[in-house]
Amino acid sequence: MNQMSAVVVDDEPLARRGLIHLLAKEPGIKVIADFGQPERALEYIEMHRPDVVFLDIQMPGMSGLELAQKMTAPLPSLVFVTAFDDYAIRAFEHHAVDYLLKPIAPRRLSKAVATLRARQGVQVENERLKAAIAQLQQSQAPTVARAKVSDFNAVLVIKEVGKTTRLAVSKIDWVDAAGDYMCVHAEGETHILRSTMAKLQQQLDPSVFLRVHRSALVNVNRVQEIAVHANGEYRLTLVSGDVLKSSRRYKREIRVLMSSN
Repeated sequence: MNQMSAVVVDDEPLARRGLIHLLAKEPGIKVIADFGQPERALEYIEMHRPDVVFLDIQMPGMSGLELAQKMTAPLPSLVFVTAFDDYAIRAFEHHAVDYLLKPIAPRRLSKAVATLRARQGVQVENERLKAAIAQLQQSQAPTVARAKVSDFNAVLVIKEVGKTTRLAVSKIDWVDAAGDYMCVHAEGETHILRSTMAKLQQQLDPSVFLRVHRSALVNVNRVQEIAVHANGEYRLTLVSGDVLKSSRRYKREIRVLMSSN
């Protein structure tokens, strides 16, 4: 059995090392290089032509989809690593493109590698691959467009006892709910806003403010570190030093955030 050469591309070091560790246990495949920067990965792939590339979708600068589109024939087999929703996964399956969901399950990885071995030496059809990528990008476009035209607040007007504060939304670290009041944490201070969580979320850009708990919103731009905790939960450390714990209900949202950092 010929050994397949593989390249791993993921801007998150822990995720990259984890996948390399799992692949080391799989027979018939060897990781010959790994990259955190898509541009460097593309240069290497074009020069060395590996058999397969394990490619994270959401990376800064150049997404995995964009990287795949820039590859020239003959294309390697591509295994996308993704935290996308079921609709996107169906698009992958329809076009016979492999995928892995984060966090990667060893059994699912073994299945993907077995599929790769079964079709080793068969060139991936460029047009079907391009169609899959185009469909994925199109499926995200309406969401992006709506976010751009929506009128999200840039400032929150908070009326407290004896004063009114105009707080720039960009300075908010996180928000937690206390009944019909919101505790808005920003620049080391806590402001009390009379509102419900649902009403406040309508005013804030959902691409910036992520629900991580039934009673907590966090500004993703203020997240410094994400650590895996027990039972599918995560601990988020903010630049302010505050530490938040997510609930299992919002683990998919945290995975998306981890894959985009």
